Amino acid sequence: MVWGSELADSPNGGPNGYSRNTWPALLATNGYICAAYPGYSNYEIAKDLKLVIKDHIDIPFVIVCWTWPTRDKTYTSDRVIREFEHHCKYHGIPYLFTCVDNCLFDVVDYTKLDMANWFMFPSAEEDYNTQTPRGFYQWAVENKYSVGPEFHPLEDAHRDAAELIRSKFDELVEKFNQQNQARNSLS
Repeated sequence: MVWGSELADSPNGGPNGYSRNTWPALLATNGYICAAYPGYSNYEIAKDLKLVIKDHIDIPFVIVCWTWPTRDKTYTSDRVIREFEHHCKYHGIPYLFTCVDNCLFDVVDYTKLDMANWFMFPSAEEDYNTQTPRGFYQWAVENKYSVGPEFHPLEDAHRDAAELIRSKFDELVEKFNQQNQARNSLS
């Protein structure tokens, strides 16, 4: 779930103004639904995703790029993310999480999360960049991908991010399909 601010096919926002060129949209083969909106907090992301899940019972997969924790004013990102992870597991919805910046883990206790369902971008080789696994925005900026006037990563970053994430995404989809087949054969 990434809006895609500043991407060429999403110039002005609006109800259907999200980009089809974000890395989550590129990973989705069909039926992509974006519940993101520019400037959302982690609480707003989780709230809108729960509404989409409620309205679309047959959601095959959820992808979330959690945002900067400073956008959360009332709720903590830690609680919101853990609750949404539980929501996905309770409803049997496979998910893949990442973040825009690994500063999220300054306020989120990652030891309480199922990190097997997370994708973190590789750490940098240069010692002046982030030496630990990083979020999408960190990775894009530190690898000098083009950004728009408001500093959002552009199409080349999203395209390469989708390729980096693809194997993790495919692994989680396959795992979910195998679990479903096992459940169906037992029924």
